[in-house]
Amino acid sequence: MPEKPDRTPKEVKDPFVRRLTDEFKKARVERGLSQKKLAELAGVGRSGLVTFESYHRMPSAWFCKRLADGLGVPLAELVARAEKGK
Repeated sequence: MPEKPDRTPKEVKDPFVRRLTDEFKKARVERGLSQKKLAELAGVGRSGLVTFESYHRMPSAWFCKRLADGLGVPLAELVARAEKGK
């Protein structure tokens, strides 16, 4: 019987993406939102948000825009914060 493929998400190593992830999480926590509530507000799946915040998802532009809208923060502001954190 053939082995099942490893479907464990790989950790995102890119420093900018990790800083951007941190900015999203920081904004969520500052607003007192749970992952479940932000996922609802943003119209994304909670599991996608969990994998993103744990550095196991390379986010698409669509995903980032939805989260930013759910947080009520311009996406450009979050990207700028991540850029400054070099």
